[in-house]
Amino acid sequence: MVNLKKLKEQYEKMNSTGGDFYEKFFQMGDGEASVRFLPWDRDDREFYAESAIHRIDGKNYHCPGVENKECPLCKTYRSIWEKINRIGKDTAEGKRLQQVARGIKANSRFYLNAVDRRDGKVKILSAGKKLFSKILSIFIDEDYGDLTDLKSGWDFKIVREQVAGFPNYDKSAPRPKQTPAGSDAEIATWMEELHDIHSLIKIADYEELSLISKEIMSVVSGGSSGLEDSSDNDQEDDSDDYLKKLNSLDS
Repeated sequence: MVNLKKLKEQYEKMNSTGGDFYEKFFQMGDGEASVRFLPWDRDDREFYAESAIHRIDGKNYHCPGVENKECPLCKTYRSIWEKINRIGKDTAEGKRLQQVARGIKANSRFYLNAVDRRDGKVKILSAGKKLFSKILSIFIDEDYGDLTDLKSGWDFKIVREQVAGFPNYDKSAPRPKQTPAGSDAEIATWMEELHDIHSLIKIADYEELSLISKEIMSVVSGGSSGLEDSSDNDQEDDSDDYLKKLNSLDS
């Protein structure tokens, strides 16, 4: 006999927004917060995981292009822009197609393990292209170096401000003083608690993306965008807003 109570518990578990899920991620509003980036524990992977995400009608798709594979949505995006350039950006049709293109563009996303200095816990920092570029620039700056060095690295201060109505991270910077990440015991614990950031990236199915692309091309020949506007305009760097959408990732 089917145990309805157990089935209900399983259903709720599978469809829960999951407080534990969100607790894994670094979150902050406007202001300042410091983190310490952690190295990956094996040489076969970088300390960060890279993805690019197409957001189509409220659902997220990890782009195959991240693995140097052909992506139907990226191909469609380029085709739309070819048409825009032919007919002109400032025409009514050109403006409509730009909205369609913005709605399917893949936005860069990077995941890093970081100790949240506010509570000492290892969190997943989800960063957009601009914030991550700033982080990488520190690694190659001759005045700094490897931020993930557990013995002589630097904490990183994330500064989030609102500029022209959008989150801005331009003032984020490493702390000026090199310090150990923590005590030997703390470091050992943190390294045991690393999140598997690389498993977060599940490349979307090619056939599914092809079907979506065909639907989009029908929109291109129609009279409306038919898609939500996901223009990045650096909103992609807003990790807090991104987390609200993260649970819709394909699993």
